[in-house]
Amino acid sequence: MQIIEGAVIACAGLGSRLGMGMPKCMIEVDGKTLLSRLIETLQPLIPRIHVVVGYREELIIEHCSQHHRDVVIVRNPEFRTTNTAHSLRLGSVGMLRKVLYMDGDLIIEPASLENFVDTAVKIPLLIGVTRAKSSQAVFVSTREGDDALPESVGAFQRDLATPWEWANVFAGSPDLLVEGTRYVYECIDPCLPAAARALNLHEVDTPEDLEQAKIWMRSRHA
Repeated sequence: MQIIEGAVIACAGLGSRLGMGMPKCMIEVDGKTLLSRLIETLQPLIPRIHVVVGYREELIIEHCSQHHRDVVIVRNPEFRTTNTAHSLRLGSVGMLRKVLYMDGDLIIEPASLENFVDTAVKIPLLIGVTRAKSSQAVFVSTREGDDALPESVGAFQRDLATPWEWANVFAGSPDLLVEGTRYVYECIDPCLPAAARALNLHEVDTPEDLEQAKIWMRSRHA
């Protein structure tokens, strides 16, 4: 059993593809911010949550001071010239054991994330995948058939579409992201093949993604 010491949520980016002038984690879907949904899902599962802020950080800091006072705020003052991997690395400073990493623009079904965490404590590295649906997908190749739930990731790829995509969630060593200038999946790439678990989630990266997420939430309530 490998205890997950903490979770790091990357919320420092500009969110330029969405074009709403605010951090993507602060977007509300069905009356609640994406960040609040993630934090509330993580709190029963993970003892420590770090939120990395940069672009319009005052919005996130104020939101957490009002609603989530137990989380730790980590600043990335170089958010304009660095990427998500750098933010995640900053967020994991001080953690010595396994860390759960994720983007702040995700809506994740709580039961799905709980199952992911239950599996992650048993193995050194676990990669989250989801059914391909986002407009800027990084696809993954798996050893299973197209319709089977993947148990491992063999490669990341952008050019060749597959039924599964990188979910921007993984659990692994805090040392994994020492090379903070590359994309997150590029930092993981030398460790492949690695175990994978499917997550039921939606990424909100573009206006089209946001509309899909809203439809998904309405269908869940129905």
